[in-house]
Amino acid sequence: MAILETPSGIPEDDFLREGLIDRLQQYLAAEPGAWHIRYNLAVALAHDGREDEAIEQFKQVLFEAPKHLESMLNLGGLYLAKGMADMALRTFTGALTVWDLPAVRANLAVAYMQLDKLDDAERELRRALAENSKLPDAWTNLSTVLVRRQQFAEAVDAAARALEINDGFAMAHNNKAAALLELGCEQEAKRAAARARELGYPVHPEMLARLGLA
Repeated sequence: MAILETPSGIPEDDFLREGLIDRLQQYLAAEPGAWHIRYNLAVALAHDGREDEAIEQFKQVLFEAPKHLESMLNLGGLYLAKGMADMALRTFTGALTVWDLPAVRANLAVAYMQLDKLDDAERELRRALAENSKLPDAWTNLSTVLVRRQQFAEAVDAAARALEINDGFAMAHNNKAAALLELGCEQEAKRAAARARELGYPVHPEMLARLGLA
């Protein structure tokens, strides 16, 4: 899934410090054309939950620096978070014309997933993974698509690939459990669902009940 990118100039923890947004706004007022400051402000606003303000700042960054990849990814990610899949699709499609990268295709696929365009989503995920097989988010999203398409054996394989890279991906454990359950592998499904729940994933109550974990 699309994740907010942290700019290299500011450590992750600094976004939580009191007064950061005010300071960035002061810096920007002194240098209104400094898009890199505006970018940091946009990320800080997003971290603070001020999504609408962050969106406007990312849009302004892209007006001033049209090829800034991180702003494209962040803006698209915010649109996805707000359920504005059409706007996310437009943003990521535009990014792809400038940056033909696996991360862009993987994020584009999420927009297609939100729009229930599973063929398009699967195509972009597979293209992204063909270029970079070390993307656990993309493997997890591919497993989601495959579960929705009832291709359960392939879904198990995709989830397993995600977990080989990062065993902490709760959604991958959940998807693996769902696919295994449909394949009749209840004990394996039970272990996967228990792990997803342990990692804080909201496993569907019906699946928990079927596995005796309710």
